[in-house]
Amino acid sequence: MSQRFFINPLLFAMCTAGVCTLSTITTAFGTDTVPGGNVYQVQNASSKSTSVGEVSASANALSDSAKALASTDGKLTKKKIFKSTQSQAVLGKREIKGVGPAAGSAQALSLAPGIAVRGYGGIASTARYEIAVRGVKVGWSSVNGDVERNGLTVLFDGIPMNNLISHNGGWDSNEIPILQMIHGINVTYGPGNPAGRWFDSIGGTINFIPLQPSVKPSAEIGTSFGSNGTLGYNFDLKTGMYDGWSAVLAGGYTKNNTFRTGSFRAPAQSFAYFGKAVKTFRRGTFSLGGYVDSSREFRPNFIPVTPIQGITTQGLNANAPLYSQQTSGYYASLPESIWFKQLKVQDYMLYSKLNLHLSKDVTLHELAWYRHGHRVHYRINNYIPGNSANSEYYNPTSDTYGDKLYFDWHLPMNLLKAGGSWIHQQFTTPYAGYNTLLGTSPSFPSQYNSDVLYNNYLTGFIQDTITPFSGFKITPGIAAVQYQTQMYNNGNQVFTNLPAGAQNQTLINSSADTISGLEPSVGVRFAPVKWGSVYASYAQSYQNPTDNNFGAYNSHGGGIDFNSLKPVKSTDYEVGAKFMVHNWMMLHNFTFNINYYYDHLANETIATYLSNIAQTKFASANAVVNGVNVAIADNPSWNWHLFANLAFNHSYYASYTPQGGGTTLHGANVSYSPDLTMSAGIDYRYYYHGFLFSPQFVDQYTSSQYLFNNVTGAPSHQKQPGYNVSNLSLGIKTTRLNQYVPTLKGVKLSVGIYNLFGARYNPIEYITSGGYFGGNSTGAILADPGAPRQYFMTVSAKF
Repeated sequence: MSQRFFINPLLFAMCTAGVCTLSTITTAFGTDTVPGGNVYQVQNASSKSTSVGEVSASANALSDSAKALASTDGKLTKKKIFKSTQSQAVLGKREIKGVGPAAGSAQALSLAPGIAVRGYGGIASTARYEIAVRGVKVGWSSVNGDVERNGLTVLFDGIPMNNLISHNGGWDSNEIPILQMIHGINVTYGPGNPAGRWFDSIGGTINFIPLQPSVKPSAEIGTSFGSNGTLGYNFDLKTGMYDGWSAVLAGGYTKNNTFRTGSFRAPAQSFAYFGKAVKTFRRGTFSLGGYVDSSREFRPNFIPVTPIQGITTQGLNANAPLYSQQTSGYYASLPESIWFKQLKVQDYMLYSKLNLHLSKDVTLHELAWYRHGHRVHYRINNYIPGNSANSEYYNPTSDTYGDKLYFDWHLPMNLLKAGGSWIHQQFTTPYAGYNTLLGTSPSFPSQYNSDVLYNNYLTGFIQDTITPFSGFKITPGIAAVQYQTQMYNNGNQVFTNLPAGAQNQTLINSSADTISGLEPSVGVRFAPVKWGSVYASYAQSYQNPTDNNFGAYNSHGGGIDFNSLKPVKSTDYEVGAKFMVHNWMMLHNFTFNINYYYDHLANETIATYLSNIAQTKFASANAVVNGVNVAIADNPSWNWHLFANLAFNHSYYASYTPQGGGTTLHGANVSYSPDLTMSAGIDYRYYYHGFLFSPQFVDQYTSSQYLFNNVTGAPSHQKQPGYNVSNLSLGIKTTRLNQYVPTLKGVKLSVGIYNLFGARYNPIEYITSGGYFGGNSTGAILADPGAPRQYFMTVSAKF
């Protein structure tokens, strides 16, 4: 049961983490840092060592260093997933390339079972997308009605990227815009075991694994170009192993215009750079890493699905054609002078990792990081004349510091893990609503707020993997978590020059609360044969209420009732079977995973922002998310690779109460949770006279979904149609040019057609309350269309 304390029950674990951070690093580098230390001593003890002995010693040292270096790569393998008690998936390079060179993190994730993606950018990595893992989401698609908007923790090389408290912008998919620097994506469904669980992991954890340092040096450069002015560059450099050190530097840049038709091209651009150095030594590894990214885009406007009287291409009630998919064109957009919205997302991260063998059976793991996040939301809206706050400027920032320390202890038939983590974040949210025609501006706004939130996330955990006999293991665990939140209304201090009647959209002066809870879990796996296993797990986890629950952006007034404010609670059940066959008849590296899940989400707060009244309304809800995921992959021969995923989902509200105590709904379907998603792909490889040809076909289907109704502030009975999108590409690789270019190891060319059959579809639709276009638009369906057929080409060279 969740409880509130104003003292820290995890003080001992946190103090231990802080004290050990410095001491363990000092201890690590005070040891003999020569790999294969015993061999090194023998060589120096006798000058009679033969050259053969020196070569052997060197080879052994390199082998030890290579193994230590490989251990720092966090990418899951099929074998690790097969032996896990959890529901997991991994996407490798071969799957990722199927979404194309211009795609980003969201499109790659859509190939994993149970993951649905929707957004306004087609496949452009510069845009933002919402990612739903079995109905639980992260990201923002500018549409209300998500049952759980920030219920997924997103990691980069194991480092959390999420904002701890924000209900909007907790993480944006264009923070990872360059897929060429990603060599794998791990997905853990549900909360997972305590050692791998984070503050937003009630629905799952996604870990983007970048390119890793290697034993041998290499380099690769590439460029991509295609439809809608798409142009991109990418590179990676690997130093190879020298004296126990190995490093990688990778980066890229991409730009594109919108596929929407109209006078404004809505240009977008993104870049990202990553660097990491790893030092291997006799008792472990130490690494330093950094990542920086920036995306700047113009978000396209919604378009009515059917024409509405007075809603025209030149503004409300203008003498111009009606604006809708049926009249002005399926992909039509408004002129820049009528409406534009610029978005900027950027952050940078610095982190270190230490893995230190304290003894033969005990290993210490230390992870420390800093992340800075910054967003800009700049909109000018001249569509509705006379609005007092047509335009807005919103530029929040966050600074996050974190440390995680835990121990592995190998015992007979047991692997014990125990430790804890501490994360601190400061989040500031200045906002200005204004209309220059009425004499207001970003520094002289008619609507404003500036909230400052301080958050501490503390956890201590212990879990034990017990293996009484081969093929059977059970992993019980428990975590103690605490969320500390302080919110201050700083608007009048930031905006000192205000017009008469200016409205602070945050009415509460300050608030603070501390929420604590225990999270028990257990996982069981039984493998009666080497190629098959069954598993089951149970986990209970909590998530802190988001910023608006503490009064941020809340313009309704009144105090916060902390006696009724509860954390989101997830109770998750998993049961499934996994099969892995290395070589039998037509099955080669064959995997087949199936699982059933049931997740009960309690104490949800559903935020609905209504632009016509510039207010956010809050509904309370309890929901059930359940269904079946199926994933299959096989290499029938060296030439062929096949994969397919099916996900059946049934999400509904056990209760849904709109703000103000309206009629409570029971059994209503959760909006934007498709009943069925499917991905399937076929790769073929053929070698001919120095050329390797690799055609690939990928098909993805998303079923119909229930819409959210902004008028009622509740899910509706209306649906948007399902859709199917197919991609076709051809890769060509050759070494025939190596003899003409020194150190060249190969050249690759790839051409692709995306949305091969030119499907017309809307990944995003909702029922408007009339605030977006005004006039007679209340109750109409607005949409963001998906991209039409597009073409892309990539050329790269490896050295």
